[in-house]
Amino acid sequence: MTGATFRSGDLRVEYEERGTGFPLLALHGYYPDRRLMTGCLEPLFDEAGRAPVPPGAAHGRPEGGRTRRSYRRIYPDLPFMGASSDPDGIRDSDGMLDALCDFVRGVLPEGPFLAAGESYGGYLARGLARRFPDRVRGLLLLCPMIVAERKDRSVPALRALRVEPGYGAGRSPGEIAEFESVAVVRDRYCQERFSREILPGLALARGGRLEALRDAGFGYSFDGMGRAGTEGAGEPFDPFFPGPALFLLGRQDASVGWTDALRLADRYPRATFAVLDGSGHNLQIEAAGLFACHVGAWLAACEED
Repeated sequence: MTGATFRSGDLRVEYEERGTGFPLLALHGYYPDRRLMTGCLEPLFDEAGRAPVPPGAAHGRPEGGRTRRSYRRIYPDLPFMGASSDPDGIRDSDGMLDALCDFVRGVLPEGPFLAAGESYGGYLARGLARRFPDRVRGLLLLCPMIVAERKDRSVPALRALRVEPGYGAGRSPGEIAEFESVAVVRDRYCQERFSREILPGLALARGGRLEALRDAGFGYSFDGMGRAGTEGAGEPFDPFFPGPALFLLGRQDASVGWTDALRLADRYPRATFAVLDGSGHNLQIEAAGLFACHVGAWLAACEED
């Protein structure tokens, strides 16, 4: 593990690098920090930087195994979150994307890379694919934000499908309430991972700046989806993306939903859309095994591409 800092003007991005090889840039969502992405992705990689491939997932490899490549994983804290700075110049998502593009040019100045993003990080990853169409070779979108304005999203009501008695023993009421605000599966395992991987980032986020950004322009200026507030209204900003893409969607995700993502199918002709039952906005925790299988298959597809 290597901690590093990227600077450009008043922008300071703290990030971690793990492993060497083909670059994989992983972006967390709104309010958490990079621990969300290290928590779900790092357990997949061995000391050589290779991830497991499920049997039959890779062409000509019915036995499965490990990825052929090693991966250099890059985990930044986004501005206003984690240990990164609060730049005055970032006032909306256009500015956030500009800052992220500066980070890419500084840390990954040339060559192809893969981009992964959770929730708002998925929105940013789609923006990177638009800005760097010749460099982003694969996209992993975990419970991605598709429609920026919450009032325009198609989302189910939050409900718990599985509850383990006493799962919150030893936790504070505030910690339990934060967990229950998104959790579909409420057991000790999910509570523990939420408290380790997500809750610390929420505590560090600068809520005032993030709320101001949300009010000023949470959606890109070039994003037309959902603006009319009716199903099917507006055009997605996504280019036609020819590489392997993986949309991991929670069937019970009450934060961003799952049906809006299906509206992008024509823009991603090589995408897998996996809608997982028993999963909400914490899909990587609530369906950890399926998450690992799908990510391994996606990496194998990227290697074959």
